[in-house]
Amino acid sequence: MIRTGRRLAIIMLPLFTLISGILLRLDLDYRWLDWVFKICLSGTVGIWTNYFAIKMLFRPYRRTVFGRQGLIPARRGELAGAIAQAVARELLDTDSILSYVEENGLIDRTAESALEYVHRWVDDPDSRARATAAVAGYILDRGEENADLLLAKSAEIVKGFLADRLPADTVWSYARSALESELEKPGTLELLTMVVTRIVQENAPAIADMVNSMLEEWIDSRSFLVKNALKLGRDLLRVDRGMIEEELLKRAGEPAFVDTVMDLLEENASSIAAMGEDPAVRERFSRFLEEQKTGLYEWARTEGIPAARKKLLEFLRSGTFWDWLERQLDSAVTALKEYASGKVRSEEFRRTARDFLLEHADKIDIEEIVRRKVDEFDLMQLEELINRVSGENLCGIELFGGILGMVAGLVLIDQWFLLIIPAVMLVLWFIERVTGRAVG
Repeated sequence: MIRTGRRLAIIMLPLFTLISGILLRLDLDYRWLDWVFKICLSGTVGIWTNYFAIKMLFRPYRRTVFGRQGLIPARRGELAGAIAQAVARELLDTDSILSYVEENGLIDRTAESALEYVHRWVDDPDSRARATAAVAGYILDRGEENADLLLAKSAEIVKGFLADRLPADTVWSYARSALESELEKPGTLELLTMVVTRIVQENAPAIADMVNSMLEEWIDSRSFLVKNALKLGRDLLRVDRGMIEEELLKRAGEPAFVDTVMDLLEENASSIAAMGEDPAVRERFSRFLEEQKTGLYEWARTEGIPAARKKLLEFLRSGTFWDWLERQLDSAVTALKEYASGKVRSEEFRRTARDFLLEHADKIDIEEIVRRKVDEFDLMQLEELINRVSGENLCGIELFGGILGMVAGLVLIDQWFLLIIPAVMLVLWFIERVTGRAVG
């Protein structure tokens, strides 16, 4: 309504002034025409004065050749500082911000909103699929880049482990214990005796070769450490084909052959067990163990690593890996969602968020933020903003100037209005005050 009245007044007052002035110049002697001219002229001066005054707050934006420039453009920096200072001290001080945050529960609401977003994202199958693809792609890329380095490092770790955790003394002690335990079992000796007897009976001419082969097979069938310890003992005792052949040919025809074989094995078992105390045997075993370690490391470096790399990359590209990774991510995401829900709703989270705000609120320079924002604001946009926010009030000011001008026009007609008009204005002011208090 005020905008409409202002638009009508700013056009109609000059128009009526012009029309009445022309009619007066035509010597039309009408008293009311003189009244219209004076009232409209004074109103025109009043409304257009306020109109130009408001426009001159911003216009012209740049200083002209005559030195004219709008008030706000001319003192933009000072106004920005004053506005920023007022906002920081009176409107947006730290205590006010924290009070608003506390009173409106912004911490809880923000946390709940974030949690709801996370839940929606986690429950979305497409989101999970994208996450799985991203993680799998990253692992595949990094795996291809670092497979050789990883496997080489693993080989070095294995080598170090063998050197630190499997010294020759420890392995030899274990090998001796295992060998003694095996040879102490009666079943082992009986089995060997039966086999030797049967072979001798069935094929006497080739018995030496067969016994030697059987002994080698038996030794090879043992565990790694026992096998190598037996081989070492056999070499030291010179239990070879010739010795076996000689003994078998000598004893084969005797009735006590079985007992002889049993005694032979028992005697050899004791000898093998006793070899553990021989320093030379231990030295040979140490060299043998080191050779095995070195051979294992060289195999891992030259053949094992390429084979392992191939298997690793095949696994990373396989559907099995993707299925496994998806299961792991599903479990991890579900656990993370439950953990986040509990954390966000806990009193500890609220206390932490509150302490964070208290710690950092004072570090926020509100005055500088507002000053910089106002100082950087485009003048045309600032003018439009003020007109959009306060346009109704500015139109009221312009219209009020026109009304005051029209009142001044009445005084020009008759000086008695100097008494009447102030009295009327005083009555209106009194009514406004009384009604304002009643409303308040």
